[in-house]
Amino acid sequence: MVNLGDAVRLLRAQRKELSDQLDAVDKALTALGEPCGVARTTMTDVLPTRQKSPRTLSDEHRHALKEGRRKAHHSKEVAAGRAREASDPRPGLALASSADDQRPRLVKQKKR
Repeated sequence: MVNLGDAVRLLRAQRKELSDQLDAVDKALTALGEPCGVARTTMTDVLPTRQKSPRTLSDEHRHALKEGRRKAHHSKEVAAGRAREASDPRPGLALASSADDQRPRLVKQKKR
């Protein structure tokens, strides 16, 4: 059989120990300037939140960002005098002006 007297004595000893610890905490709080009669909030409600999935960039957008960073870095180097200005990518071709501001079409020439 289980002896209930031993269990009760053990529980009362633990209660006394915990009560002594709580009294020590109260004394420390009083020493720090918190009044004893103030109600303490010990538990706070934790609400679950949904995490948004990370956004992914398309390959075109990623490429445009890299190209923009490269151009910005190069322009800073040019301004500091450590690099030359970039030349036109196609020096032989000039943009033709048109009424609708589109690039000119390439027309196949007939054989003579």
